[in-house]
Amino acid sequence: MDHLVERELTVPEEAEEVWRSLAEPEWLGDDAMIELREAGDVRAGERDGFVEEADAPRRLVFWWSAPGEDSTRVEIDLDETDDGTRVRVTESRPLEILDGRDLAVEFGGASGGGAAPMALAGGALAGALR
Repeated sequence: MDHLVERELTVPEEAEEVWRSLAEPEWLGDDAMIELREAGDVRAGERDGFVEEADAPRRLVFWWSAPGEDSTRVEIDLDETDDGTRVRVTESRPLEILDGRDLAVEFGGASGGGAAPMALAGGALAGALR
């Protein structure tokens, strides 16, 4: 997977209905479940993770990974349109980007000679999620 994959579609339902369907995530697989609240659990097959953000009925963000894989961050944004609801899904690997910044800092690639706060936080987060 590249560092970023985006998909967008419009469905004829209102955002509230689309949001409710996220709680019944057959779209993730037969045995999937997702708790639509911050720090809620996410499970689908071998993948598991947690909800980072749940702003009903507009935005859901979660992290997940399968055993032995790096975690990915999934953002689902719902925007009502005249035709229904536009669903935008973005899956990214921000930890890989942060890991690259950590390497740049470690090998003197950052200006000022010190580690940037985001690089330090990214390294700690990467270790915690793996």
